[in-house]
Amino acid sequence: MITDPTRLPELAPYGAGQRVVRLPELDNVPLTAAIVAVIDHPHFQRLRRVRQLGPTWLVYPGAVHTRFEHAIGVYGTATRYLRSLLQHERVRHGLDAVDVRTVLAAALLHDVGHYPFAHTLEAIHHGGHGGHDAPRHEDLAEEVLFGRAPGLAPGHAPIARILEREVEVDPHRVSALIRAPRRALPSATDRFLQSILSSAIDADKMDYLWRDSVHLGVPYGRNYDRERLLNALTLDEAGDSIAVTDKGIVSAEIFLFCRYTMFSEVYWHHTVRSVSAMLEAALADLIARDKPDPVDLTSRLMGVGDDELLRTFAAEAAPKSAGERLLHGLTGDRRRLYKRLATWSKADVDEHRREQWQALAGLDRRRERALIAKLSRSLGGTKPLPPGALLLDVPPRDKDRIPDVAVHHARARDGAGAWTSLAASSNIVHGIAHDFVAVVKKMRLFVHPEHGHLVAQPGRVTAAVDQALTELS
Repeated sequence: MITDPTRLPELAPYGAGQRVVRLPELDNVPLTAAIVAVIDHPHFQRLRRVRQLGPTWLVYPGAVHTRFEHAIGVYGTATRYLRSLLQHERVRHGLDAVDVRTVLAAALLHDVGHYPFAHTLEAIHHGGHGGHDAPRHEDLAEEVLFGRAPGLAPGHAPIARILEREVEVDPHRVSALIRAPRRALPSATDRFLQSILSSAIDADKMDYLWRDSVHLGVPYGRNYDRERLLNALTLDEAGDSIAVTDKGIVSAEIFLFCRYTMFSEVYWHHTVRSVSAMLEAALADLIARDKPDPVDLTSRLMGVGDDELLRTFAAEAAPKSAGERLLHGLTGDRRRLYKRLATWSKADVDEHRREQWQALAGLDRRRERALIAKLSRSLGGTKPLPPGALLLDVPPRDKDRIPDVAVHHARARDGAGAWTSLAASSNIVHGIAHDFVAVVKKMRLFVHPEHGHLVAQPGRVTAAVDQALTELS
């Protein structure tokens, strides 16, 4: 058994007839027989049916790449991270071959619990549907690894057995790197390994920013110097997280700015948010009406792909229900998306709209529903707008904070070295963290296209929002 991590076949450079999988864009990921065994498992192959960006393809036609492609891409990116990090003596002495194989397995399997539209459906957790919520994909990862998740193809030994016998790692440790909170990890080594997959500059973000940009046809996620950033990776002072040397400050700044611009121009683009809000509201309506058994719901989600799930839910929606109206615009070779009725941001030039943003940001989901009900009555004229005609979209709150990165200045203190943080070293990063919430994270009110005439009445909408917020205060 190989004990020196630098000699592992998983970290061998590409070439010499080595087996590879070819990914866009001109990316060759070397694979060992053990890793191929994991990839070929039906419970991993299931990710071919799950699109990486969910309903975004309705806005960007190229957004049809899958979690399967992304998972292999993260694995390949993690090998690059490790080849760079193992150049440092502290890392070489702190990691063994099992550690390296464990984090590579976690990189490959980090999204194994994903199902169609998971990020959109998980937002329903905030809607107060109790036990009928859609499951969290992180919680499903361990269930998939051990073959316990409902809806998986039957009759196969679990992926965990391949991890034990062929990859020679502990599947429970792999699962912990994927889903455990950082504070719950038992050692500095495991916290360091997890940071390769989950931190401000991790391998997951490096892959999806680049890969999404390639497929969507936009430049925003690949404008940083990838090789420079990889070469600048190091271990932080505490020995439990990745960091960068001062030579990587600019590359790390641009990397974080790329993430900022991808959220601004793609992930939270107003039309993408319209589609996501429609899908979230439609499935919340279906779940509230049918109150499915959580196990049955999970089984359905894990057993289908994006298109099949949408068609099935559209067929099952109650006639003239909000779910039917919403899904009607997303399925059946139609694209009838909701229109922006109002937009609010924390940095709006209009003081009154900033005040409205602040009031809206303070609403919980119960009061958001009450707000929509009041607006439906006041904007409907002689009769209220039908259920589901108005949607208030608040982007996920878990994206509000941009994690910091430690920076090592090797020549400081006469060569003794010193540590700072990227936020302390860079006004750019400090500004990105501020503007992400203030500028990029907009709240929007969407309306069904049948009531699109309201878009031309901004004064009426503003007055209606003021009245509704006053009544709710």
